[in-house]
Amino acid sequence: MKILVPFLKALGEEVRLRIIKMLLEREMCVCEIMDGLKLSQPAVSHHMKILKQAGLVRDRRQGKWVYYSLDKEIFSSLEELLGTELFEPVRQGSCEQAAPTLSQCK
Repeated sequence: MKILVPFLKALGEEVRLRIIKMLLEREMCVCEIMDGLKLSQPAVSHHMKILKQAGLVRDRRQGKWVYYSLDKEIFSSLEELLGTELFEPVRQGSCEQAAPTLSQCK
């Protein structure tokens, strides 16, 4: 469950969801993301840092440029984890499995 927290936090901001949508198309450098979102370089870098810390994006340097791409493997793993850890217990009606820290489900 601990891996889900940074993932869900990273996706909890509209700008980061827009960045992910852009990166679904192709790898991009910071300047392309800045142009697409009409944000400053520090703002984009802040969001990229959060996405990178959550393991959702990879970066690579090419000269003075940094290029970002989605880590598609982590998305597959997280999709499976979300299904088994979160949604499947809810589907089966098991309150204790879906929310083990709660004493009641009401």
